[in-house]
Amino acid sequence: MQTSSDRGLGLPDSVLTELSRAQIPPENFAAVLSAFGELPEEAQNDLAIRLIKAVEIYGLRKVVQKQKLPRTHEQRKQLEDMSTTARRLLKLLGVERAETIASGVRIGSNLHPTTTSEVLIGLYKVGAQRRPEKSAIGAEERLATLLMLLSDLVEAAEQSAREISTRPGRGGDRRTGELTAEGELIQAIIKLYIEFRERFPSSGSHPAFDKHLRKFVRSGLELAVNFSHSDDSDKKKYEPWYMSAVDRDLPKPTRITDAAIRGAFQRLHKPKENRD
Repeated sequence: MQTSSDRGLGLPDSVLTELSRAQIPPENFAAVLSAFGELPEEAQNDLAIRLIKAVEIYGLRKVVQKQKLPRTHEQRKQLEDMSTTARRLLKLLGVERAETIASGVRIGSNLHPTTTSEVLIGLYKVGAQRRPEKSAIGAEERLATLLMLLSDLVEAAEQSAREISTRPGRGGDRRTGELTAEGELIQAIIKLYIEFRERFPSSGSHPAFDKHLRKFVRSGLELAVNFSHSDDSDKKKYEPWYMSAVDRDLPKPTRITDAAIRGAFQRLHKPKENRD
């Protein structure tokens, strides 16, 4: 919920809404904006959404790094089984091919009669019994969400099964050039800096390895390790489930040095006259 202190940061309501969904303290994003410069409201919203995605991917990557993963062939077999099972469940519900509902679901006569006569209402009843505070969600919406998630699971599992054999070891492999979770996050932050500087040249100086870039990157890293929010009812702070895997020292110059930021910037940024 937006508070008077949040409004005092000068962030638009649309941005505050996105930050609230992602459990990001508004002051952390305000620090990122301060490091960057002025942006119109729509651009602030775009930056917030894309930075949130980059940070979420970092958190998930860190969780994966800390897990004891099965062998490659075992992972591939499990992913293939997931896809096969999801396809079979979709067929039982009346969807012959998962790909046909990739862009959306229209609940109608195309589903199995048992699905529309029993499962449709049953999903709503069970959901209302277990989560009465969310019982306003309609039966059709519950079923459509289930079908879409199963279709997405089929595609996600099959993509991962195809890709998994080509991945190097966990944590990144310098010989193959794969980035660590931290390296991927730093590059994502710098890419945003370069893109938004070029889209909005009046926001500040041309992209360069300077104090503005360093401050922007460190503000982004500070945001990444401080995902939390206060609930107005009890004033307690809550964090996303993956925060326990995150490196809390990430923003410190002793952890991510200026030289590391310079190297990432130089790999990503090419002056316009040198671009193809």
